[in-house]
Amino acid sequence: MTTYKALVLHARDEPLVLEDVPRPAASAGEAIVHILAADIVPYMKEVLTNQRPYPLILPMTPGNTAIGRIHEVGPDSVFLQPGQLVFCDITIRARDNPSVSILYGIHGGGTPAAQKLMRGVWRNSTYAEYARFPLENLYPLNEDRLMAGLGYSINDLCLLPVCLVPFGGLCEVDVRPGELVIIGPATGRYGGAAVSVALAMGATVIATGRNQAALQNLEKIHETRRLKTVQLTGHGETDTESFRAAIDKPDGADVYLDLSPPAAQGSTLMACGIRALRAFGRCILMGGNAGNVDFPYLELMFKSIRIQGRFMYDRQHVQQLIQMAESGLLPLGRKAGVTQTEVFGLEQADEALEAASKLSGWGSHVVLKP
Repeated sequence: MTTYKALVLHARDEPLVLEDVPRPAASAGEAIVHILAADIVPYMKEVLTNQRPYPLILPMTPGNTAIGRIHEVGPDSVFLQPGQLVFCDITIRARDNPSVSILYGIHGGGTPAAQKLMRGVWRNSTYAEYARFPLENLYPLNEDRLMAGLGYSINDLCLLPVCLVPFGGLCEVDVRPGELVIIGPATGRYGGAAVSVALAMGATVIATGRNQAALQNLEKIHETRRLKTVQLTGHGETDTESFRAAIDKPDGADVYLDLSPPAAQGSTLMACGIRALRAFGRCILMGGNAGNVDFPYLELMFKSIRIQGRFMYDRQHVQQLIQMAESGLLPLGRKAGVTQTEVFGLEQADEALEAASKLSGWGSHVVLKP
């Protein structure tokens, strides 16, 4: 077979087109992967229609992080081999300057150097039967352990990238077992994953959000004394006091992970989370708030609080998270409270994007299966 089926985006005001395209051969430093299932992020439709004007090079095959099998490897591969089940990471970094990166199939980076990556061989991503990947972006999975031993499906494994995003942030501020982590908000897709990840790392968690039913669902999923929930009111003083009341440490929480969505502009949540931190506490920003934010300046200074942004994750974080999943320490699928998975084929791309756009919280998942 010299061709394969792929979804192609020719213009951002036009729908995806399912086409037969030539299958590439693996060159040095590359592998060709048969895509088994690809995650669909909730905002993917907004990206493709330019509602979120992420830089893209057209025409292209879009995509998200995927699970696949190695089809062919380049001549310099020393470990990966055809038939292996692999996690396919879409964070592609320039080999001669790792600070330059793109999200394969969804974000071209925005700088001339990053756009050069997407304009070249890293243009066509995982919404297809096959995709080309750098060898270093492919992570072997213990199929026997994950699927036969722990009972996970390919669809369940597509939750790994959802967990990886908050894991990258929590690792960045060096969360340790026994530390107290506030997650805000914790009722969305990445917030719910952050709760699972922080608990798996040995932390005690305060999960926050406005939706009381969603918070109660998190308590039901995890059933551990290391998880407390706080319902937000939107009033700064009230929420700060609620945080402090939930903290069972006299000096405050160790870490605040902020996952504020784009709609959170003007929210007092971040200031409340920071005020609940102990001296030398850490605040990590990983949300989508596109506006400016206000910080309690003197409190930051007097308490020597560290504030840091974090985009995605690094290679060692992927390896560590896979080990956590394979050991059973990090639950996936129903064990993590994800009870609904919608599956679509390539010919159902429009329906898949629409279904993913309606995901509003933890517990449901949309997967594209070529």
